[in-house]
Amino acid sequence: MASGLVIHVEAGGARLTEILTQDRIKIGSGEHCDLRLPPSLAPSATGTILEIARANGHYRIADYDPTLDIKHNGGPLASDSIINDGDELRIGDSALTLHFFSLRSLPPALASRDVHVAPFIEQAALEAAATERRDDAKVFLREFTRELIREISPVTKLLILALTVTFIGGLLYLGFAAYRELRNSRRLINDQQARLVELQKQLEQNNQQITQLDRTNRALLNSQSLATKVWSDYSAGVCMIYGSYVLVDPVTNRPLRSSGSTSEENGNGQDLLSPEGSGSVAEFWFTGTGFHVGGGYVLTNRHVVQPWSSDERLVSLQGTTAGRPRLIKLLAFFPRRQQPIALRVRQVAQHEDIAVCKLDEVPANLPALPLDFSADSVTVGKPVVMIGYPSGPDRLLATLPEVEARSIQMRYTSLEALLAYFASRNLITPLTTQGNITDLSVRRIAYDARTAEGGSGAPVFGPSGKVIGINFAIFTENTASNFAVPIRYAKPLLERAGWHAPQANFNAVR
Repeated sequence: MASGLVIHVEAGGARLTEILTQDRIKIGSGEHCDLRLPPSLAPSATGTILEIARANGHYRIADYDPTLDIKHNGGPLASDSIINDGDELRIGDSALTLHFFSLRSLPPALASRDVHVAPFIEQAALEAAATERRDDAKVFLREFTRELIREISPVTKLLILALTVTFIGGLLYLGFAAYRELRNSRRLINDQQARLVELQKQLEQNNQQITQLDRTNRALLNSQSLATKVWSDYSAGVCMIYGSYVLVDPVTNRPLRSSGSTSEENGNGQDLLSPEGSGSVAEFWFTGTGFHVGGGYVLTNRHVVQPWSSDERLVSLQGTTAGRPRLIKLLAFFPRRQQPIALRVRQVAQHEDIAVCKLDEVPANLPALPLDFSADSVTVGKPVVMIGYPSGPDRLLATLPEVEARSIQMRYTSLEALLAYFASRNLITPLTTQGNITDLSVRRIAYDARTAEGGSGAPVFGPSGKVIGINFAIFTENTASNFAVPIRYAKPLLERAGWHAPQANFNAVR
C-alpha cells in the first residue's frame, strides 16, 4: 500500500527529488501546487499540469491539462491511470520528465517471537510467583533502588544531568542546524530558479534583437547585391525587340514606294512616296525592349510595337504622303538564343503605355520574370534595377573592338541581319543599371537608374527582386530621371490576353 510518492524531476541538466505524502498532489507552476515547477518548464494556462489522488492504496491520475501533450511511459496519458513504481511522464516536446516511486509504510511489528531467558532467572521468576513473599521481593527491589540512588554522589548526578542536557541540546542544535540549512538550501534553489527564469527571458530578448539585426543586415546586403542577383536570375528573359513597318495607300492598300525624286518645292528634301513609285518599298525599322512573364507572353510599351505615333521619320513625311502604317515584322532577340522568335501583338492599352505580345514558340528554360502587383512595395528612396537595351545595336557595337565593329557595319547594312549576326555570336546582352525611386504618382514611378532610347519597355525591379514597373520615358530636362508605368496596370491587360501567372508569382497575383 502506497503511503506517499517520491517524485524525481529532470529538466535538461537540472534534477530535483521531492517526497510527498498527501492524498491529492498537484504538480505545476501555480502557487497552489504541492510540487512547484518554473513556469518555463510547466507551460499551462491554469498553472496546474497534473493532479494525482490516492484511492484504494494506489495513486491515480485525477486530472491533467489536455492542452499539453503528456506522454505516460511513451503512450498517451489517460484519466484514472494508476501510477506504478518507475512510471515516467514527459511533458510535450520539452525536456521536463517526471519519474514516480511509491513510498511504502513500515512493516507491522511481529505478533510473536522467541525470547531467550537464562534458566536461573526463569526458575527465580517461577518461585517468586509461587511463593507468598513475592510482594516482599518487590519492596526489596524498590528499596534497593532508592538506596542505590542515595549512594550516588551529587557530583555524579550533576555530571549525568549535564551530559543528558548536553546530549539533548546537541540533538536539538543539530536538528535546528539541519532545518536552517535545508531552509537556506530551499531559498537558494528558489533564487537560482528565479534567476534562471530571468536569464531565459533575457536570452529570448537577446535572440530577438539578434534576429532583427540579422534581418536588417540581410536587407542591406540584398539591396547592395540586388543588381547582381536580378541580372543573374532574369537577364536571359529580357529581349531586344526588332520590328519594321511600311506605309500603305488608304485607297489601293498598296505599299508606298520611293519615286526617285525629292520634294524640293516643299524645302524638306525628302523622297516622294507613292504607290506608283519605281523605287523600293519604304520600310521603317525600330528597336525596343521587352521581357517574358511566363507562358510565352512578353510585356513592352505600346509605342514600341506601334512606333509610328512617335517616329520622327514618319512625322517629316506627313506633309507629302497620306499613307497608313502597317506592321510587317516583329522579332524578339533573347540572350544566349542564336535565333530570333516571332512576336505577335495581343493587347494594347488605351491609356497606359503598355502592350502585351505573344511568342510564336517558347524556348525551353526561358526564365519568367516575377511580377509584384502590390503598391505597398513601391516607396520613395527604395532601390530599383533596370535591365534593357538602351541605344539598341549601337551599344552592342560599342562593346566590340573598333576595327571589328567597322568590319561588321560594312558587312551588314540591314539592321535585322546585324542583329541576327549578334545573336549567332551570343552578343545579345542587356544592360543593367541601378538607382532609387525619386518620386511617385498614381500612374508613374520616377527613378534615377540611367537608360536611353531603346530602353523603352525594360523591366524595373524593386527591392523585393520582382518587377514593379515598365520603363517608358526619359525626363528630357534631366537624363538621369526616368519614368515607368506601375506593373499593376498590366495585370488586366495580361488576363484579357489569356495569361496565367506562373506558380512562383501566384501569391503576388492574388
